[in-house]
Formats: sequence, structure tokens, C-alpha cells
Amino acid sequence: MKLTEIVAGIYQVEFLNTSVFLALDERVTVIDAGWRGCGHLLLKALERLGRRPEEIAYLVATHHHPDHVGAMAYLRQESGGQVAAHQAEAGVMAGLAEPPAPQVMQHGPLHSIYGWLAHGFTSLEAVAPVPVDLPLSDGSRLDVLDGMEVVHCPGHTPGSICLHFPNQGLLVVGDALQYHHGQLELPHPWYTVDMEQAKDSVRKLSALDYDTLAFSHFPPIRGNASAAVGRFAEGLG
Repeated sequence: MKLTEIVAGIYQVEFLNTSVFLALDERVTVIDAGWRGCGHLLLKALERLGRRPEEIAYLVATHHHPDHVGAMAYLRQESGGQVAAHQAEAGVMAGLAEPPAPQVMQHGPLHSIYGWLAHGFTSLEAVAPVPVDLPLSDGSRLDVLDGMEVVHCPGHTPGSICLHFPNQGLLVVGDALQYHHGQLELPHPWYTVDMEQAKDSVRKLSALDYDTLAFSHFPPIRGNASAAVGRFAEGLG
């Protein structure tokens, strides 16, 4: 487990090829929750920062994939924090709806094989169902570090969101973008429901102002990150 302060008051906790973010204010906000079974590791990271589970106010999901919400039910039980997610993710997270199939399943038999593998990865069996206490929409704002703004970025999943902290100059992008070897990329096609929507979401993100861009599976971009996303968005055509 690796614990890094991304900007003042916001920490990235890396474990098992995914990340959770902790926003420390008067209360604690947890962004994503990692794999099922990893909740105790996150609480240990919180303890290292001198905070307690009962201080958690919000458990925010960027989207419903099991490497992002697998431990959310455990954390809700241990902390009493409110689970917050886009309203389009609520049915899947609560175990009341099947996750949507990735777009690759629509393009021939070989792609369908890969698509079914990815669909299996995102199945409900990998996640303990958890109710969404606080449904979010585009423009929702939580009182976290002087205002955390919800940016709806559909494409990777229908209810994917990014979290914008204007006063910290930070955008937590979840899986709406990838960052391989210093290059921005669209979300992984095996796990993305609608790639054209994902492109539109990147264009939307390019219009925001942030200095630091934090990813769930990659190191952050520090310094004029919104300009880098703008250049990438221009190249999408």
C-alpha cells in the first residue's frame, strides 16, 4: 500500500492496481473503495493519517466497476458514511440491475469473446451490493474542501463521474482517461460501454480549470494538466 499526498488535504492510496482517494476536511471523504476485501487496508491508511472510520462523511463512487466499489459496502458498515454515486449507477451498485455490456461485444465474434471476459470482470459477483444513499447528477456539489463538484462523464459507464476540486486545482478523473508512458489515452475499450460518449466527456473535461489530474490506475499529471487534456481532446477530432 502506497500513500501519497496529491494536493494539500487530498491523499492517494494505491493498492492492488487501483487507487482510493481521501479528502481530509472537518470530516473525511473517500473517493472509490478498491477491491472487495481491501476495506481494512484503507482504514489502516486512514489511521496513518490520524483519522478514524467514524469521521467518514461520504463514500463517493466514480463508477460501479468492482475495482472501484468492491469494498464500499464494508466501509459503509464500518463508518456509517453516506454512499454517493451518479443516479445512473445506483441500480447496479445496489445489485438490482446487471452492469451494461462493453461496446466491444458489438463488433464480431473475437471482440465478443474479449467483451464477455470484460463483462465477467464487471459482474455483480465481484462486488458486495451497496445502496446509494446520495444520488448525484452533473453539477452536484458536496461541501468538501470548500466545494467538490461532480462532473458527469458518461462513456466508460453510463454514470461515470469525475470530481473537481476548484480551490485545490485538482480533477480526480477515475477511469475516464488513461495515462500510459506519459501519454493520455481514452478509457480501456474492453471495459467501456460507449467510446463516442467517452470522447465527448474528455472534451467536457478539457473545458475545466485544474493544475493536477489524478487517475485511478496511473501516476498523476502535475502542472497545467487541463492544457494537456485540451491538447488531447483536440486530437480526437
